[in-house]
Amino acid sequence: MSVRIMHVDLDAFFVEVCRRHDPALRDVELLVVGGRRDSRGVVQSASYGARAHGVRSGMPIAEAVRRCPDATFVRGVFANYRAASREVRGVLERFAPHVVMAGLDEGYLDMTGTDLLHPVSLLAFATELRHAVRQESGLDCSIGIGPNRMIAKIASDYAKPRGICEVRAGWERGFLAGLPLRALPGIGPRTGERLAVRGLENVAQVQEMSLDDLAGLIGRDEAIALKRRADGRGGTRLTERVQAKSVSRETTFRRDVSDPAELDRVLMLLAGRVAAQLRDEDLVAGAVVLKLRHGDFHTVTRRTTLKPPSNLDTPIRAAARALLAPALAEARRRGQAIRLLGVATTTLAPSDPGDLFTPDEVRRETEVTRAVDAVRSRYGFDALRPGRLVDQPRKPRRPGDPD
Repeated sequence: MSVRIMHVDLDAFFVEVCRRHDPALRDVELLVVGGRRDSRGVVQSASYGARAHGVRSGMPIAEAVRRCPDATFVRGVFANYRAASREVRGVLERFAPHVVMAGLDEGYLDMTGTDLLHPVSLLAFATELRHAVRQESGLDCSIGIGPNRMIAKIASDYAKPRGICEVRAGWERGFLAGLPLRALPGIGPRTGERLAVRGLENVAQVQEMSLDDLAGLIGRDEAIALKRRADGRGGTRLTERVQAKSVSRETTFRRDVSDPAELDRVLMLLAGRVAAQLRDEDLVAGAVVLKLRHGDFHTVTRRTTLKPPSNLDTPIRAAARALLAPALAEARRRGQAIRLLGVATTTLAPSDPGDLFTPDEVRRETEVTRAVDAVRSRYGFDALRPGRLVDQPRKPRRPGDPD
């Protein structure tokens, strides 16, 4: 019985989900997701047109503007990403009994033991799967097939965009030989530069070297790991991702903010989004963490316990507010305004249904919250907002602005 793993990677996922929810973006070739052009955040994703100008995930928005000044910049909606990811997972689960999502935009399928159904190749099966994902979600994907997770992942990267690449058992070394070392997992820009200084740039170089010679250049432990990857050896078991350790939201302001009222309004919005995600994932939080970054990049975090654990807006918002006042006082003492504000929840656990001993006020808020969540799931998070936020004047919506 041969081990065969498929890796399905959605092409420009965050960009395409934004296009799906905003018709004005569908024909925009140069699109960058992560924030508006005057924001101080980082790029979350970029269209292939923008990538041709050097725009990459994790790049500061300001740098992306310099590299691609004609691009449209938008900030996406996490709920839309989550909904699209679940649609795709539903398709994948119809094609394979064991599916493990490695993120919102990628997943692995265990095709081990399908030799009788697909004795020679999985290419036709992968083509059918890719077509089904496109038909049912409107999203394109690339698919890699290999005898282990690493090879399948590298194969899908090699196939992008909208391609399929199959590497059969025994082909691993030949497939990898023509790739740069940065194609291997764990070889980021800094590690790649360090290896290049030692004359190592391609996988074939590592394959041809003895372990002792390689260890002489980079050390024995790193040499063993690098040699293993260069030879195409990787894990063959798929395990579900562990439960998230935290749920958080944060925002970087366009200009440093010192007004307590404005910070409180943003805190309300962040706390509400965090609570909504907790409920959506059937989790409760036992602690709330506030994050402040001053104008000089000094970062402060403060934490408090939630008793009892909750996923409701009111207790999470109240806990975050209690942390904000002393944190702002510290910023004033330092003569600093606020560059970034974030709210996180930790100590997560599965939520339990209410019982007869649940306080009446908690039961009432739970019932109201369920109704609010139902409306938001259909019309978007901003369909219902706290009164303090509704009273704020909103800027006219422009093409490309998020919903």
